[in-house]
Amino acid sequence: MRVGIMAALVAFAGLLAQGTLIDLWNLNSEKWNLNQRYSVTTKANEDLQSKIDQARSSDKFIGRQAREKLDLVKDDELVFIFENEGSSMTPTAKR
Repeated sequence: MRVGIMAALVAFAGLLAQGTLIDLWNLNSEKWNLNQRYSVTTKANEDLQSKIDQARSSDKFIGRQAREKLDLVKDDELVFIFENEGSSMTPTAKR
């Protein structure tokens, strides 16, 4: 019995000394991180696929995206441009 326990301890110490256990721990940690990134990427892919499906089936979606992302307007729309409170519209003179 003692010999078996000693053999197990020597084997464990040998694996630890070679770095095998540390490598296994690092690989498990990296696997967990990659699974997290995979989940986030899968969710983003589903969102993009949903937008693609909407764009294929709805002209209203395309028009709304053009107005929001590209600041485009329809011919019959009024556009109001407001000056920012913090900016000054007066030119500065150079000396």
